[in-house]
Amino acid sequence: MSDQGVTGRLSGKAGVITGATSGLGLATLRAMTSEGAAIVAVGRNADRGQEIAEALQAEGRRAAFFTGDVSREADIVAAIDLCRKTFGSIDIMHNNAAFFTTAELHETTNEQWDKSLSTNLSSVFWGSKHAVLAMREQGRGGSIINTASVATFTATADTLAYVATKTGVMGLTRATALAYAAEGIRCNAVCPGDFESPILEQFFAAAPDPESARESIAATYPTKRILSPDDVARVVLYLASDDSNGVTGTSIVVDDGLLAKTY
Repeated sequence: MSDQGVTGRLSGKAGVITGATSGLGLATLRAMTSEGAAIVAVGRNADRGQEIAEALQAEGRRAAFFTGDVSREADIVAAIDLCRKTFGSIDIMHNNAAFFTTAELHETTNEQWDKSLSTNLSSVFWGSKHAVLAMREQGRGGSIINTASVATFTATADTLAYVATKTGVMGLTRATALAYAAEGIRCNAVCPGDFESPILEQFFAAAPDPESARESIAATYPTKRILSPDDVARVVLYLASDDSNGVTGTSIVVDDGLLAKTY
């Protein structure tokens, strides 16, 4: 995402982004820091994460990296603590990290199910819970953004665990928003369609003909393209900013019109 036309919409705000070393998390990290936010990026790849943080710092942006696994509550707590200690507050929490597996119900293993739950849903519960605790203590409100999916509203037969957990994310989002609205803590979800990411590349790589699979996915969209992470990151940026002060307990679909189709 270009840094031209920076307006500083997030100046004075600090936050945490999980799954921030690739795909949407990385695009959001770049977008938020370009708008003045100080961000702790969370990921499992320490070398990659440190490289990204140092590159942003060299550009004069405020960024730090925390090596962590979102399937462990303690790591999420530590990342939020690092944000508060390093940057003075936590005003934004983007629960973004995800795990994707392809399997129908009868083929889904307990291991796949448990990993989907811990990465896609429990991590959002922990991220939201501990962000809320910190934001309430600060007394200045905040914005929690959860990455859900178009799978929140529809399904495919062979992505059962992903569909179930992303649907759960939307329920968690609504309940969180209602519980803390009076304290100025907003909670929303962004629901993207297919966008360029390691998860999507993993899906294509598993297909008998990856290029044909890519063309088939793109053809399902009215625009005949696959979204870019920046397309989605701009919406996350809006939800993190004061421009969306009246928006909570809802979702924004970013899918190039996919869900508007009837066939």
